[in-house]
Amino acid sequence: MAVNAGRNQEGILSMDLKLSGKTVVLTGASKGIGLAALRTFAMEGARVIAAARASPALEVEVAALRKAGHDVIACPCDITRDDDVQNLIETAQRYAGRIDVLVNNAAGKLPAGDFMAISSQEWLDGWNEKLQCYIRTAQAVFPLMRDQGGGRIVNVVGAAARNPKASYMAVGVTNAGLINFTKSLADHGAPHGILVAGVAPSGVMTDRWRRLIEKRAEGEGKTPKALQAEMDATFPLGRMADPEEVGDVICFVASPRASYISGSIITVDGASTTGVFN
Repeated sequence: MAVNAGRNQEGILSMDLKLSGKTVVLTGASKGIGLAALRTFAMEGARVIAAARASPALEVEVAALRKAGHDVIACPCDITRDDDVQNLIETAQRYAGRIDVLVNNAAGKLPAGDFMAISSQEWLDGWNEKLQCYIRTAQAVFPLMRDQGGGRIVNVVGAAARNPKASYMAVGVTNAGLINFTKSLADHGAPHGILVAGVAPSGVMTDRWRRLIEKRAEGEGKTPKALQAEMDATFPLGRMADPEEVGDVICFVASPRASYISGSIITVDGASTTGVFN
């Protein structure tokens, strides 16, 4: 199949993912992977409802995209709260009349460091900061997608699900649960034309990653700089991913060009995962 590619007005290389006119709800859109995906969705002509906790930076980004002619709005949302998520879905439905794509990307603070120093409450709070958030948004959007005849749900998980680390245990366990959830939801959605897939990056140079490295370093008795240098040395490509490299894959998986991908986890890790997985 031929793919049309060219430079858009911002000078960014773009290929036609057939996302023009599609409505995308994107959580965690204010920074890192989410911000990169927001920009790519906008450049591909999608209508994007960009969600994050109240964020002046997101407001500035959305204003710039709208000035450039893109159909993007911001919606403040704390996805750890049922009411906020319901408001997000209702806002998108009022604005666009339908939701073609939900991208679950937002994640709050998950505990890391010494296993014995992490309390039961911190484990529970961590699950609600990511695992339950994805479940919450999927439950909110599923009836709408079912009634409209289909849709896409893309869950951004993490390569830690398949690469256990004692100092990174809660993050790995949470992401492993999300892989199981993604496959189960794909089975549940298939009869309704709802495709569900995951995108699993390994280390990505985001602010969240830098915070996690600090906690891991504390648990391992190292400086963050030393641990980061060790991490870089383990990547076959000699570096961690840029957010844009993951954001582009998210947009592809969410697009009509990926119309037979469901129940799978697309790993974006520069060959760093040890083993072969679906």
